[in-house]
Amino acid sequence: MLILKILVFAIPITLAVILHMVAVRFNLFANLKIPIDFGKLVHGHRLFGDSKTYRGVVLMLLFSIVGVYLLQFLCQTFEEVKALNILYFDQFPGYFYGMLYGLGFTMAELPNSFFKRRKGVPEGKTGNVLNVLIDQMDSFAGCLLLIFPFSDITWDFALYGILIYMGLHLMLNFSLYVVGVRKNPM
Repeated sequence: MLILKILVFAIPITLAVILHMVAVRFNLFANLKIPIDFGKLVHGHRLFGDSKTYRGVVLMLLFSIVGVYLLQFLCQTFEEVKALNILYFDQFPGYFYGMLYGLGFTMAELPNSFFKRRKGVPEGKTGNVLNVLIDQMDSFAGCLLLIFPFSDITWDFALYGILIYMGLHLMLNFSLYVVGVRKNPM
């Protein structure tokens, strides 16, 4: 039951990630492809790099909102999905949750990017095993952190959710690589 709840919770962000990767692959909304660090250097290294852009923030927010409305629709249509949902749709609107998912996802990626730039890891490269693990779990942890006060997230849910989403994220990245949407499998 817990695994199914985690997978239902992951629907909005998973859809957002897929749509965002399609936008990146086909260079859609290129006018928003402005690095959020504006090319700023700290001790000779970029703050975050060219891959952390306003396009990513804006699209992840918008696509997360779409994903939440899909989840809300599924909850209204299928009692089984509604029983697995942990968001308070009766108290907060879908766009509110979508903004939390999108902001949590994008902002949680920044510290790892910052540290990878300090260590000289080139953009688009994974770095060491620790960086790979952090890359796969940081964004979901950010979603959990922001949504926690507005949901039925428990400590078990958060811990298992991070682990399950890490695996899901790896599978999703590899699948997007296989179909040509991602440039690298991780």
